[in-house]
Amino acid sequence: MPRVFPSFLLGAVFLVLGATPPVRAQGAADPAEQNKISRAIDDASPDFLSVSGEFRYRFEGRNGLGYRAGSDDAYHLVRTRVNIGIEPASWLRFGFQGQDSRAPGIRGGLPNIGAFRDGFDVRQAYVQFGGDQAPVRLTAGRQLLPMGDERLLGAANWSNTSLTFDAIKLEIESDRAKVDVFSASLVQNNPDRRINQSQEGNNLHGIYGSVTDLIPGSTLEPYVLWRTTPLVVNELGMRGDMDRFTGGARLWGEDLGRWDYNAALVTQWGDSAGATIGAWGYYAILGYTFDARLEPRLYTEYTFGSGDTDPNDGKVGGFVDLYPSVHRWYGYNDLVGWRNIKNLRLGLQLTPHDKFALRLDYQAYWLADRNDGLYGIRGRLMVAAPAGGAADLKVGDELNLAFSSPLSSSLDLSGGVGYMFPGPFVQAHTPGDGNTFSYFALLYSF
Repeated sequence: MPRVFPSFLLGAVFLVLGATPPVRAQGAADPAEQNKISRAIDDASPDFLSVSGEFRYRFEGRNGLGYRAGSDDAYHLVRTRVNIGIEPASWLRFGFQGQDSRAPGIRGGLPNIGAFRDGFDVRQAYVQFGGDQAPVRLTAGRQLLPMGDERLLGAANWSNTSLTFDAIKLEIESDRAKVDVFSASLVQNNPDRRINQSQEGNNLHGIYGSVTDLIPGSTLEPYVLWRTTPLVVNELGMRGDMDRFTGGARLWGEDLGRWDYNAALVTQWGDSAGATIGAWGYYAILGYTFDARLEPRLYTEYTFGSGDTDPNDGKVGGFVDLYPSVHRWYGYNDLVGWRNIKNLRLGLQLTPHDKFALRLDYQAYWLADRNDGLYGIRGRLMVAAPAGGAADLKVGDELNLAFSSPLSSSLDLSGGVGYMFPGPFVQAHTPGDGNTFSYFALLYSF
């Protein structure tokens, strides 16, 4: 299957035009509140040209890697983004975003080093037909595809490199409904490659809808996603291609007085080199914000992702969460993902000041199936199950404490710490020591 949108074609468009486009950075300040640098750039630029960017620094410390005492790491993550844009007409926009990601001090040889560092590269480069308020919009090129709460498809902005796609996306929108139809291929982060590229035949196609007030105060998001991979090896050692279909719906509401909720049910089917795929998952969150000092919000969440009951039956039962933004859902230590898991979360949010917020999370984890292992973020196997299955399903418990402080429209501070208390399953199949993660971050936007 051909790549959905060759990156060199869009690059040629920019070379011909001699200009690049307006990309609105996530979380960018309102133009009226922009800092002096932003105002100076705007004053010196023609009306059709926009320039913005951000600089993010984060220190991370990790202790007990692999649940082994003394296996530690501490490093710095430095990420710079520059957005340049041109909008010659209300219905036409060109967008470009360059990104440079560095990780000084990190240990070499990590299998996922592409998530930590990548020299200056193209994160976004697209052309959009139709303005933001147009009922129909078409976007082609390198772009972000955040859908819903990003548990299945997101930008992974917490990561130092994040996720981006070479894609074609059609958006159709009315007052109460919206549908996105897209065909995309994930851009592979490769620090050793001059320009990152998507992989031929490794594609994701989808329809993602949204309908508001079908249930008063709520939004319903139905979707169907189709992921294709040209070469996989299934659990029986057979080689072939894979077609994994993911269908489901998310229902959420925030305009319910002091209550809020978020729930989804997802099923997966298809074929993996001749093996049948049959997996499913769900989650439900219920929150309540008290009318009291500090604006306390209490919430509880339960998440389930199926595992593979028999690793030798030629049936793939493990749930796969595609290309998610996962950091905020399953614990800050990033040791657990949405596969073969039962996860209970209890949390408390406090706002002592309009420029300071605190969040405390407690997470408890169990394996969903004793014959499958423990998986981390993006489906990576972290701890394998023994032959005959795990004797105890309890993975462990994690405590997280985090703060955020928007000091101004341009400057944000944040930090936190998490500790994983290993349960019987982890203690039996790893060295069994606790795992600590700590971070401090500074984000400057201009």
